[in-house]
Amino acid sequence: MISKRIYTGFDLVKLIAAICIIAIHTRAPFFNIIGRLGVPFFAIVSSILFFNHYQRLIKCEEKKDYLLKFCRRIFLLYITWQVIYIPIAIRQFRVIMASLKGTGFKNLLVYFLDFFFPAVYNSQGVDLTQDANGWGPSWYLLASIIAMPVLVGLLRLFKQHVLPVFIICILVEIYIILADEFSDWTHLSPIMNHTFLRLLIYFCLGYLIVYYHDFLYSWSKYSVQLLAVCFCLFLVESLVVGHFAGDYNTEEIITTVPTGLFLALVTMNYYPKLHYPVQVRNMSTFLYCFQIWPIVIMRKVFETRGWGSQHLILFIVVLLISFICFFLYEKCRQHFKWRFLKYMV
Repeated sequence: MISKRIYTGFDLVKLIAAICIIAIHTRAPFFNIIGRLGVPFFAIVSSILFFNHYQRLIKCEEKKDYLLKFCRRIFLLYITWQVIYIPIAIRQFRVIMASLKGTGFKNLLVYFLDFFFPAVYNSQGVDLTQDANGWGPSWYLLASIIAMPVLVGLLRLFKQHVLPVFIICILVEIYIILADEFSDWTHLSPIMNHTFLRLLIYFCLGYLIVYYHDFLYSWSKYSVQLLAVCFCLFLVESLVVGHFAGDYNTEEIITTVPTGLFLALVTMNYYPKLHYPVQVRNMSTFLYCFQIWPIVIMRKVFETRGWGSQHLILFIVVLLISFICFFLYEKCRQHFKWRFLKYMV
């Protein structure tokens, strides 16, 4: 079991990861490759923090309540931001209904399915959901609400035996890699890439870090070197895949899992001095959830002025707007004390 403390390393690297995820959606070169480690890192850290408390609970009722609390907190985060994205969702509703040629029951059913399973892509990289709920990054929140209960259920099913659960998660991850990195050869559907199935391996790794913490701690002196090796391999693999596939921003590749694992292990033992750790933690969540609004607006501005290919500048502008809006949000939260504001982070 890991000792209870404030992991400032997690907070700082989560902020950096959130910034790099913005780079993915603004197509900022190089940073968008690093950004692909963002979701794996978020998931592993969330799992570590969840299971570090969950495993201390004795009664089944306590564990059930804590799992429900975890899901409730993420759902409130999702639903609060979903309200903020209603204008974009309404616009997309009109686009989708026009493409489906009517608002019949079947079409509405397709829309609601797309709404709660956003950012589902086919093998050609086309968003099948047409951004139905207005903000594609919400897939991670919705997937987390499903993935954690599924992992807990698998652990109970196999009576806390880690090996069969880990094998299941690995098999799912292998399919995702084959359907993403090797899609040109396998022709498998990458439809699972933005669902709870993608998070299973990372939530499982978080559980393993908590379960085998003492063993892993004895090897922690090698974790930085291993992270450096994995990160270099991750960059090389991303560039090689990009060269042959024409896409330097592949969702999931072979080295994503080990790089995300060692990144979590290194930051778990890294304690930078942060004067405002809670604000740093909140900022990473805010940036991740808020990013789509400035991206949509500024991309329209850039296209109007003929700057559509200036991805790095777009990234910097969106980042600056996001930081300014976060500080305005903090001021409003401190001044007004409205309950819904705390649900935004």
